[in-house]
Amino acid sequence: MSARSVAARRMRTVAATAVVTAVAGAAFVPATAVAADKAGGHALKMSLGAPTPDGPLKRGGATESMILTVTNSSDKAQDFSAWLPGEPDGPSPVLKDSIVFDVTAIDAPATKSAIGHQDGFFQGEFYPASGKAFSAFSIPAKTEFTWKVTVGLGASYPTNDGDFTLTAGRLVGDIDDDPARNTVHFKADPQIKPGKLDLTWAKNTDVVARPGQRASLTLSTKADGPGEFPAELHRTVSAQDFRDGAGHPDFVLEAKIGGEIVKLKETNDSMWELPTLPKGFGAASGTASIDLYLSLGEHSDIKKDTAVPLEALISMDDSGYFKSSTTKVTAGPAEASGSPSATPSGSASPSPSTSAPATPSASASSSAATTTGGTATGGTATGGTTGGTTSATGSLANTGSGGVLYGALAAVLLAVGGAAAWFGTRRRRTVGI
Repeated sequence: MSARSVAARRMRTVAATAVVTAVAGAAFVPATAVAADKAGGHALKMSLGAPTPDGPLKRGGATESMILTVTNSSDKAQDFSAWLPGEPDGPSPVLKDSIVFDVTAIDAPATKSAIGHQDGFFQGEFYPASGKAFSAFSIPAKTEFTWKVTVGLGASYPTNDGDFTLTAGRLVGDIDDDPARNTVHFKADPQIKPGKLDLTWAKNTDVVARPGQRASLTLSTKADGPGEFPAELHRTVSAQDFRDGAGHPDFVLEAKIGGEIVKLKETNDSMWELPTLPKGFGAASGTASIDLYLSLGEHSDIKKDTAVPLEALISMDDSGYFKSSTTKVTAGPAEASGSPSATPSGSASPSPSTSAPATPSASASSSAATTTGGTATGGTATGGTTGGTTSATGSLANTGSGGVLYGALAAVLLAVGGAAAWFGTRRRRTVGI
């Protein structure tokens, strides 16, 4: 099971209310639908047929089609809305042009389809051509609707990803969407055994971060297995999970870039961007390590020595964050006059010459921050955003018996006309508790 699969399953705790509200215009599921669900019966039954022709998918090659059938066995019309999220087997997210996807009506109202992405997952969506994204179909009593679903691998499907799994699942409606008959696993040609992406922290000293005193860490990124990432990897460091009474912690993060220690500019409160790792990063790239230094500014209101969670996050183009690792650093106020030296041997105090603001970007030398060697240890690495946090890119959750992944926030944004937001944002703006 891939790291993103594990992460997605951990994040399946967000309720479906946001999507239901966006589609149905109400903050509840109809009582009749809930009652039927609890009783084990469903007015609607959805089935995704086997693909034809049945064979491995090649990058940039022929597509395969399946028949999606939804049957209303009840005596009244039923609302229906579903989508088809997908997951690659491998460390790389699929970007917007990595998958070919289309849904067309066979015996159903005219239909439109779209592709979205969130947290590294593909999101295939379809809806009535006369409505908006995430609008629901109305299926008459004793009626069956059918659609043709077409899927293929784009020429840019990541070379470090293998097979691709697609699942049809409900968003709105009293639907029996058993994944046993609504999941299709596509083999990819050529067949590979995908590797993984490791993101690890190492503490270089036990120094407490204070005003004028740095705590030193190293963040390392390493890939193994075949293939490479098809776009730049963006590395973000966040201290936004710090929740210990300090209204203005005034964190200062510095990095050694090109042999010089420079102050990183905050892109958001307690968030910083590191130099990107170039397109084509893979096993042959070795370990990319960057030395980081956390201290506090003169205006910090941290009153006592406190553990600060530092989270490193990886994103790629429009994927959202798909890999993260968290460590903790102790930070505290300046030591009282006459106490032992605040700068133990081996640590350096920031100086004006080494703390000039520098904004890391694609123009910053990522090679200068890259070394080849063993992967550093000391952090914990997980797929997706850690700690159950909520971000502006949304989180994956499930609804109903099918265990379907969906981005609740993305659905709301689409429903209110913010369709562009559904295609993913690379930057997380807020982190919940």
